[in-house]
Amino acid sequence: WWVYMLRCQDGTLYTGATCDIPRRLAAHNSGKGAKYTRGRGPVELVYTQACGTHSQALRREAAVKKLTRPQKWELVREQAGLRYELAPMEGITGLVFRQMHHRYFGGVDRYFTPFLTPTQDHRFTKRELREVLPEQNGNLPTVPQLLTRNGEDFLWAAGELAAMGYQEVNLNLGCPSGTVVAKGKGSGFLGLPEELERFLDAVFAHPPCAISIKTRLGVKEPEEFGPLLALFRRYPLAELTVHPRVQKDMYKNTPRRDYFAAALVDSPFPVRYNGDLYTLGELEQFQREFPAAGRVMLGRGLAGDPALGRKAKGGPAATLDELRAFHDLVYEDYTRIFGSRRNAMLRMKEVWFYLIHLFGDNAKHGKAIKKARDTGEYESAVAAVFRELPLLPDLRAGW
Repeated sequence: WWVYMLRCQDGTLYTGATCDIPRRLAAHNSGKGAKYTRGRGPVELVYTQACGTHSQALRREAAVKKLTRPQKWELVREQAGLRYELAPMEGITGLVFRQMHHRYFGGVDRYFTPFLTPTQDHRFTKRELREVLPEQNGNLPTVPQLLTRNGEDFLWAAGELAAMGYQEVNLNLGCPSGTVVAKGKGSGFLGLPEELERFLDAVFAHPPCAISIKTRLGVKEPEEFGPLLALFRRYPLAELTVHPRVQKDMYKNTPRRDYFAAALVDSPFPVRYNGDLYTLGELEQFQREFPAAGRVMLGRGLAGDPALGRKAKGGPAATLDELRAFHDLVYEDYTRIFGSRRNAMLRMKEVWFYLIHLFGDNAKHGKAIKKARDTGEYESAVAAVFRELPLLPDLRAGW
């Protein structure tokens, strides 16, 4: 007999006991498992504990049900270990990158898409559909991210994505771009707390699927985070990702991890960290510092060292052959999608902004890639990197 916990679509947890977990999970997802889970599906199995006899399972089930929500999530985190997820990076982590990363390196539990921007016409663009259509993503565990300050537009997009089979969507409250912030979106929305509260009231009144949030600490000062965190805790978030910088920091200054620590304390939902984790040693140090943090979102660290997640799970570092094959297939797919080898080259230069720092003595070669004026120059510069430069054991962030 087993005790199990399910995460429902609305972010709440259900605890039960069974002698057949697969059969019971199927019953819950068909609407026949329990009165509580009806209308809250699909549900996800997040915790199991073997208990021996039926009576032992019932006693353990009763004990788990008496725990607070944060205590239940602590059990889930302890069992799952540290999970690694790919951050949404505009211009970098699109579908092609995600597909090839999953094929060659893995080590990532979930992939977040660069943000989609739902508008009043309530139609996804061809580019946005290419990112989220289930047949495109295949078996990649994917979470679409939405960037908007309009509750109606958010609910439309979330409903469309739920109809495609997505169980969760992520609200972008973290993008620090000036053009985004000027429209009151991304991290700019954090500077409009009353409007943000009305927005969250609207989207959580009848959510079509689970909703998570990726946020910064505020716009100007980290002290803005206290009231924002209190606001977030009023809603049944699937997860909260905290990038402990303010919008004005952009990607400079040191992440303020003490604010992330505050978000972990008695949290009613899982809290994920994002910010400046580039090497295996830094990930191990983070886990020692925050043993209660079950999830890490990796952005620039994975863009620079695509095998970072694999290494964190005990796997090998990237090889030159893997990196070359990865590069070539991403380049060719971009050429096919854009219908232009030159446009593909321009997109690959964004990838090399991070990837070049996995190679030693890279200054001259990195400059050659950056300054390449045509595809011939670009391909020659890339070939020189793989032919002449040593591969480093760890990424040396130089951006």
